[in-house]
Amino acid sequence: MPAEPAASSASQPQVRLLGDHVCNKIAAGEVIERPASVFKELVENSLDAGADAIEVEVLQGGRKAVILQDNGCGMNRDNALLAMERHATSKIRDVDDIEHIDTMGFRGEALAAIAAVSRFTLRSRPREELAGVELMLEGGTMKYVEESGSPPGTRIEVRNLFFNVPSRRKFLRTEATELANIRSLFHVFALAHPTIAFRLKVDGRELEHFPKQHSLSDRIADLYGDEVFSRLRKLELEQGDLKIRGFCSLPDLHRSHRRDQVLLINRRPATAPLLAYAIREAYRDSLPRDRHPLLFLHIDMPPDWVDVNVHPTKREVRFGPGNRIRDALLHGLEDALRCPEASTQEAEPPEEDLPMLPPQLSLPPKQEELPPPTYPPIARPLQRATPPPPAPASPPSAVPAHRSPSPSPDLTGSESTGPNPGDANTEAQNSPWGELKPLARYDQRFWLLEGKEALILLDPVAARERVFYEETRDRIESAPLASQGLLVPETLELRPAEAERLRRHRERLQQLGFAIEEFGGDSFLIEALPALLAGQAPGTLLLRLLEEISEAEQHKGTPREIRERVARSCCRLAAEQSRLRSPQECEALLKRLGACEMPYTTPHGRPTLIHMSFPELRRKFGL
Repeated sequence: MPAEPAASSASQPQVRLLGDHVCNKIAAGEVIERPASVFKELVENSLDAGADAIEVEVLQGGRKAVILQDNGCGMNRDNALLAMERHATSKIRDVDDIEHIDTMGFRGEALAAIAAVSRFTLRSRPREELAGVELMLEGGTMKYVEESGSPPGTRIEVRNLFFNVPSRRKFLRTEATELANIRSLFHVFALAHPTIAFRLKVDGRELEHFPKQHSLSDRIADLYGDEVFSRLRKLELEQGDLKIRGFCSLPDLHRSHRRDQVLLINRRPATAPLLAYAIREAYRDSLPRDRHPLLFLHIDMPPDWVDVNVHPTKREVRFGPGNRIRDALLHGLEDALRCPEASTQEAEPPEEDLPMLPPQLSLPPKQEELPPPTYPPIARPLQRATPPPPAPASPPSAVPAHRSPSPSPDLTGSESTGPNPGDANTEAQNSPWGELKPLARYDQRFWLLEGKEALILLDPVAARERVFYEETRDRIESAPLASQGLLVPETLELRPAEAERLRRHRERLQQLGFAIEEFGGDSFLIEALPALLAGQAPGTLLLRLLEEISEAEQHKGTPREIRERVARSCCRLAAEQSRLRSPQECEALLKRLGACEMPYTTPHGRPTLIHMSFPELRRKFGL
């Protein structure tokens, strides 16, 4: 059979070098996605130029024009021309500099990429020179360069974005959507740099103006208002070269999205999976899975700890000491939520550090147009080495106390051990928790309470779930739980795999209050249960908790995660076992709820109580 003829050279694809204009358009596709991308790159350049006042004007959502004016260091003719070339930058010199980046930009491709897909005009003048330079490019092609009498700083006009790439232009969203993306970035930059003045104009009118501020707290108040700011808690943590500072919201303030989570890594808006994990863990016991807290955090570290060159738009970063940063953020958030006596008002004296939470009704999930649920302004005296100051005339905001030793759990809601009556009276006098008075029970479940300035509806099942969770978790950490022996021990037959799992975790189960003996082969004898879970089916209960422990270990959970997972399982089983039948039982449960770190929600984020202030009631009745 004759051999097949070789393919002719004419049919082979030819390798060619792409022209600069093609390369620039390809690069623009990676860097410039929409008008907000132009806005981001221009503002970052202004920040690197040392500007302390930045003004941006947007026309038709950025489709028609994005115009920026700053008062930074400016550029002379030679630098301005070089800045329009790809990979021309003043921010790095060699490959080693990439490991120590402390500027917003560094690749030297943003201006060239923007100019390649727009009609681009730049006017710039260094402060020390009498004249500046003006140049104009269209689709990446230089049209003219001339001397200009512009003011010190730089002005850039980006008009008709994607005019020469119609396939990209047709994928732009509506003007309102593109403007919303720009405003979102505008707010992030304003939070990242509170000492810089920002102004945003839209279609000829001033939309937002943030003057220079002294601190992040001032800028947050400018952006979100005093009402939101009063429900934030200050976070400050320093571990050597790692510093985390900012504010996080109490669990009563949350969103269905993460747009109000601003994480600034060395002043750069960015995120990383391990940071998202730390945030989820910190709020896991107080928010539902589909709700997200508000966060405004500056995370500062040495530049060589963070790799910002892993994403074309630098949105995501990687860390060298990742576990250290994750754990620091997690502990910082937990401390801020556990001890929110630190004021969000940075310069306020201690006695004014506790803003009142604005009372509102509860919010059905996923309805952002309604206000989220808030919790009553109830507080507890903190444990201090010195006596606390006298209680203020009005109740302070919700301030969880430091964790204190918990009494043995009791399913009736009463205390088996606790402080003497004198201590209880003192607490009632000094804490609004002691001022809550049970009025009536509704629907055989809920209790109506009267506070000093509000009516409160308590869900005892949810409250008991929170109480049992924290008491169980604390006791697992410190000592075995109390056991209750069974009148008739129960025999449990297991499959070989389950039996081996039980033998492996037997010591941990004994810490929970089980008494288990081997009964030959793969049979076991259950002689006692945790007192907290008395009344449960022993075999079913044992297998359920064993499954929780094993599943946590399969996911490489830490001992802390395993303890909390088991505690949540225990509290779910125990919470429904009894109801409050008397005001005395209700008061006893309230006292235990008040000793919790986070008394306002269950470990799964469901409210324990709903609060309505008397002024709110008067407004609803038109009084």
